[in-house]
Amino acid sequence: MTKFSKLFLFIIITIMAVSCGNKADMIKAGSICTIDDGEGKFGVVKVLVINDQEAHIKIYKNKYDQRPSKIDLKTLSLGSINDKDGNIGIGHVPLERKGFDSWKPVIVDFEEVTKDDLVGYEFWKNNSN
Repeated sequence: MTKFSKLFLFIIITIMAVSCGNKADMIKAGSICTIDDGEGKFGVVKVLVINDQEAHIKIYKNKYDQRPSKIDLKTLSLGSINDKDGNIGIGHVPLERKGFDSWKPVIVDFEEVTKDDLVGYEFWKNNSN
């Protein structure tokens, strides 16, 4: 391989790596992501607010044995403490961004963040000082 060929190959690989980027960097408010729950299952979250320092998410009660590549959003639920399966969701959870990223989120869908989604976040924001 010539010097020019090696340089050309290096440039192409670099461009591909930069353009693909870290998928976690593509997560935005409204992203529906599957996450590794750390207990051998996969959960689902909706990103409410996100920046470099923090992520505010809604955690659904739904759990999967394998990471799903698609989710029917109509099946997502927060559930209640009365549910017999023992799973329960949480409407708002503030996390450090690095903590959220450690859950290995993978975007599977998108749904606009609504005013109702932000009730817990707004309460937190107004009372966190």
